[in-house]
Amino acid sequence: MKNLSKEDRAFYVQELRGNECACGQIKSPGHSFCHRCYFQLPLEMKQSLYSKMGQGYEEVYEAAVKYLGV
Repeated sequence: MKNLSKEDRAFYVQELRGNECACGQIKSPGHSFCHRCYFQLPLEMKQSLYSKMGQGYEEVYEAAVKYLGV
């Protein structure tokens, strides 16, 4: 389990709770990305986004942002 700093944890919580995708489009709170971005991701990456914080979510989120180029 990864030990997150308060700032890192706050960033990922804000991303999940927010209504703006990393690409700038509207997304649903509780989702990592908007539908367009989410469906561009490989299946394994989509599934891994359901990891818990401190248990791989952060790495998958960062990899997805890099994959999408946003």
